[in-house]
Amino acid sequence: MVLSLSKQDVKRIAIRAQGLDHNRVATSKANDACKCPKVVTIGDIRRSILAMGLLQIDAVNVCVRSHYMPLFSRLGIYHRELLDRLAYKEKEIFETWAHAACFVPVERHFLFRQRMAQQKPRPLVEKLKKNRPDYLEDVLSQVTSRGQLSASELEGSGKRSGSWWGYQDGKIAAEWHFSLGNLSIAERHNFTRYYDLTERVIPSEHLNSAKLSLQDSNREMMRLAIKAHGVGSTRDFGNYYHLKDDSALTAINELLEEGSIQRVRIEGWPNGIDTFAAKENISSQPTDARALLTPFDPLVWNRSRIERIFDFLYRIEIYVPERKRQYGYYVYPFLLGEDLVARVDLKAERNKSVLVVKGAFVEDGYDH
Repeated sequence: MVLSLSKQDVKRIAIRAQGLDHNRVATSKANDACKCPKVVTIGDIRRSILAMGLLQIDAVNVCVRSHYMPLFSRLGIYHRELLDRLAYKEKEIFETWAHAACFVPVERHFLFRQRMAQQKPRPLVEKLKKNRPDYLEDVLSQVTSRGQLSASELEGSGKRSGSWWGYQDGKIAAEWHFSLGNLSIAERHNFTRYYDLTERVIPSEHLNSAKLSLQDSNREMMRLAIKAHGVGSTRDFGNYYHLKDDSALTAINELLEEGSIQRVRIEGWPNGIDTFAAKENISSQPTDARALLTPFDPLVWNRSRIERIFDFLYRIEIYVPERKRQYGYYVYPFLLGEDLVARVDLKAERNKSVLVVKGAFVEDGYDH
């Protein structure tokens, strides 16, 4: 059976699945006179990341580094140090390659092991192996004996190669071991990664938990993606954890067979796109959202999907020359009720403690 969903249904499902279906209720301090007396705890942050499934990490720091913003969008004012503590002190989330570089709940570490084990070396790694055949093993030995290190602290790390974005040998080696799961990110200082042996970063109860085949891992990632997205296409869900199309399709068929997802038909979506929803997500209950969203928020990072759901054409313009930008350098969509109704170009002038609104644009059809 195929369930028909209206465009409004789909908006509500997508917003609710991401935990954005209500006004933020938090403030920095409890205050009985305030209408929002809740103080955000580290437990709130953990639950929010668990619901999203992941939190994309990005270095862009126009207002605040991007990974801090989705939590503010869902929870309200909170101390950013809580996220750092959750990752690097409590070790309840860990850094890995998921959608991109992301924080993921540590109890899901086992889902990524097969992916790590099957990584293929990129040209820079192959070149390093050829030119310095013993260096990869040497990097592991250094970290083993010296403890957590940044790439620049590795002996023999060398200088950057090529253009300004070129990697030094130490960075190439450390990142390769990180991709394989030999090293993990133990800490960051000023956004610089510090690498350590994975067994010294990931708690043993999670490092030694059950091992799954790659196919089973892919299926469980798709299950999480469908729950986090609420509704979408096979490719939408596969994109959430960066699964290949054939792997995503295999997982969808397995989930259909077990009966945990529902095939749906969505009003206004192109014919020929197979669409699905998690049965637990299907609801037409109205939502009451009010949030600015970073370009790397899980609700909006898939530009094709938000165009289909919200009729919202959105592109990040960081790499567009200023004179050719339509809206601005780093523009935040604004979610109100059940629609993306505006976009705002913001910049923090930290030395003045000022937030500059460089541009604000209301979408067609919404009151100014």
